Amino acid sequence: MKKDLTYIEAVEKYPDFPKFTILKLDLYRRGTTYSDKVVAEFGEHPGPAILRDGTSVLTFPAKGRPDPYVIDFHNGNLGVFYNGEYLEDIDFCPVPEFYGKKTSSGMEMSRVGMYRPQRLDLWAYRFCHYWKGGNQCKFCSINYISNTRLKTGRGYELDIADIRETVAEALKEPGRFSMITITGGADPEGEEPFDSELNRYINVLQAIGENFKSRRVPTQLVCCAMTRKQIKKLYNETRLLSYCPDIEVWDKEKFQWICPGKEKFIGYDNWVRSMLDAVEFFGKGNVCTNIVAGCEMSKPYGFETEDEALKSIFQGAEFLAKNGVAMLALVWSPSKGSVFQDQKQPSLEYYIRLAQGLHDIRKAYGIKVDTDDYKHCGNHGDSDLSRID
Repeated sequence: MKKDLTYIEAVEKYPDFPKFTILKLDLYRRGTTYSDKVVAEFGEHPGPAILRDGTSVLTFPAKGRPDPYVIDFHNGNLGVFYNGEYLEDIDFCPVPEFYGKKTSSGMEMSRVGMYRPQRLDLWAYRFCHYWKGGNQCKFCSINYISNTRLKTGRGYELDIADIRETVAEALKEPGRFSMITITGGADPEGEEPFDSELNRYINVLQAIGENFKSRRVPTQLVCCAMTRKQIKKLYNETRLLSYCPDIEVWDKEKFQWICPGKEKFIGYDNWVRSMLDAVEFFGKGNVCTNIVAGCEMSKPYGFETEDEALKSIFQGAEFLAKNGVAMLALVWSPSKGSVFQDQKQPSLEYYIRLAQGLHDIRKAYGIKVDTDDYKHCGNHGDSDLSRID
């Protein structure tokens, strides 16, 4: 097995690749912990972080990870450390003004809307029905997290009135938010499969839309793949800008193994068809999908080499780009509570090559990812590269 590069070694080997993006990728990959002094000042969950060039990173406490980065104070500022060595300055994103306020029902707005530097996140439904019968995606820990941290006192579903008031309050802060993302767990219930999920999101999007006058609102929905009929209803009845059904794994056989619920209730072919159908409504570049990059190499049925995995992903990314759909990559971090919690991640080089390859494919086909760029998301090293074109 080849030696895994450290951040410093990777910067030296890939001098034309932005070093801050390399650090971001590895922060996600290895995870971060916070010193006692940082926790004392900012709390256990201090929120998104920002590197010196403006790159945002969704840091989270990586308790139990074998080789994490540490965020600690350095010469009066916050810094990133690895094995005790200072690497770079870092800072936490300012907490938005609506935090600490409550809706008229008494719900803390911080339990309704979460934040990134320029994006407001709404987890409208915090339970995934795929977990029933063990059909959850094998990398996923949403139900575990919901039960321990995200579940509100009123259950798993956010109240529409609370959403409406929280969004209205968040938008009062000048220049803070330029994108709103809505997501939640899968819900296959309804007259037709997933009608319950569809109608829930329509209600949420309509509540958000009341704060705007434009036909389309800077919103992105991360959801299950819908039928053409459902997509048309979603498009016609809301002001949604971007539709993002995350396929998670491109290879069909790996998808069927890793995402059994998605295969059982929707199926791989229907998932791909949904993305292609949606371009007719939302337009080129406004339909995207994420892969949880690296989980396709999990044992025992995953790809055996990084080259095989990258070849599969790039073939999928090019196919989608030809059809107006953007593929983006999330760095897979085996999380507690998931089936894959003890699996091993691929190397840092894999993520560098992946980010560059996905960016190059989208660029070649004229696919822009304005709803998932470095300003609006912060999860994707590949879309960060668009800022330097």
